[in-house]
Amino acid sequence: DSENSESDYNGLADALLVTDGFLVPGKDKGGLYVVKNPGNKAAEQKVCLTDGSEWFYHRAIWLDLTGDGRKSILAARAKVPSILNGNSGAQEDWRALGVGELVWLERPQPHSFNKVTGSPLDVDGNVFDPFSDSNTPWKLRVLDEGPDVMFSVADLDPTDSTIEVIASQFFSRKLSLHSIQLGPTPKVIFQRIIDERCGAAFSSVLSDLDGLASTNECRRDDSLPLVVDVGSTVVSLNGGDPFSHVLVTSHECTYAETNGATSQSDWQQRSIQQQSTIVPSPIDQNEDSESDFGKGYGVDTTPSVEVHSSKNIDQSKIDGGSLFAYRIPTSHKDAWKTLPWTRSVIATGFKVQGQLSNMINPGAPGFCYTFFPTRDGMGNDCGGNSGTGKRWSRPLIGLSGDCAEAAYILRPIDCDVDDGNAVPLSSSPSSRVHGSNINFNDGIDKSTKYSLMCEIKCKSTVGSLAIGYDDFCSAEQHSGYAKIYVPCY
Repeated sequence: DSENSESDYNGLADALLVTDGFLVPGKDKGGLYVVKNPGNKAAEQKVCLTDGSEWFYHRAIWLDLTGDGRKSILAARAKVPSILNGNSGAQEDWRALGVGELVWLERPQPHSFNKVTGSPLDVDGNVFDPFSDSNTPWKLRVLDEGPDVMFSVADLDPTDSTIEVIASQFFSRKLSLHSIQLGPTPKVIFQRIIDERCGAAFSSVLSDLDGLASTNECRRDDSLPLVVDVGSTVVSLNGGDPFSHVLVTSHECTYAETNGATSQSDWQQRSIQQQSTIVPSPIDQNEDSESDFGKGYGVDTTPSVEVHSSKNIDQSKIDGGSLFAYRIPTSHKDAWKTLPWTRSVIATGFKVQGQLSNMINPGAPGFCYTFFPTRDGMGNDCGGNSGTGKRWSRPLIGLSGDCAEAAYILRPIDCDVDDGNAVPLSSSPSSRVHGSNINFNDGIDKSTKYSLMCEIKCKSTVGSLAIGYDDFCSAEQHSGYAKIYVPCY
């Protein structure tokens, strides 16, 4: 995985922050790297910011945790016993031994500044370079235990000096929250487990399923949770935008049955089910409107996998991998600390295809993304396109199937349409989030109602999707529509 580095006084606009390592034998000892001038054979430079430890890194972001303008690195890392060691061949045994840590790599500070030019200087008087041999590896501090793969960062209380990390814990099968006090010595001052029954959590993506960011009213409301880092390589929300939900994929390993009582064709008809019933988080126990997008433009709108309505599906019927949506509690200032984060099941039934290439840590689905059909994206009206000047409110959801060997696009079901059971949304977005139940009906969070728009079959493991809006050079097309790029391994 890689992300664009922040531009700063060291000229790192053309650089990549790269996380390295994975579960594959021989690749489980990783690190963090900065690659400067990538693709330039004469100037490309790779710098390792970590020591040669036993950890591998899945996600890392640039973030000012000290409040002095320095973009240090916040990362999640993990280590597991080699799956080739030990006398037990059971996957669950070695996976349960995996551990994770949320870590801070502090960016070094200049020794001094040139009194005339103001240039930062190193101890030897040369121009300061935080990536020089003398300043690497960077000092690493463990902020908390648990986070191991993906995470997102939010400001759940814009009135205080903390930010919150929402982490998918793959190995310990949890979704957790870690509140970091910003300052010269950042530290976690509050933590809680949001869900300990979610399975092997993978993605953690901040999403605006209520359409808050498309309204000026909500953009001015400083009591709403705000995005710091959306948690995805596809960015549909910017820093400072309000959001309503966290999307989490549960990367379970359940195989599709290709013989016996259930045939492959049977599985294709039931493999994804949509469930929008609310499931209480652990703290409870302890204290169709159809869019025209895609029709006629070469997109398969009659996929072989059928999505079923799921208003009354029981939680026990979750089958295989799933996509969850957690609503952020906002009824009062500290609601996110004390109240349950209600969980809705958007889709379930993702199954691993039994191929030789899927034998090492198989699971499905993988990463999830939110995006808009057209470049002009957010707006006050849902259902428009770039040609008419209309804008979109609720996003589409993209899913990498991983070992399910397909990619999926889900589209929102319009909650303003009376389907016999729906309750219309209020015209005031803030009334939908501040403790009002107008967005719920019979335990269903209406904003999480999605249906399958299309399935992209790949017959191979699907990696991280990419989504862009640039037009192709030589093809008849509607300008500004989303293009989805699917890596097939």
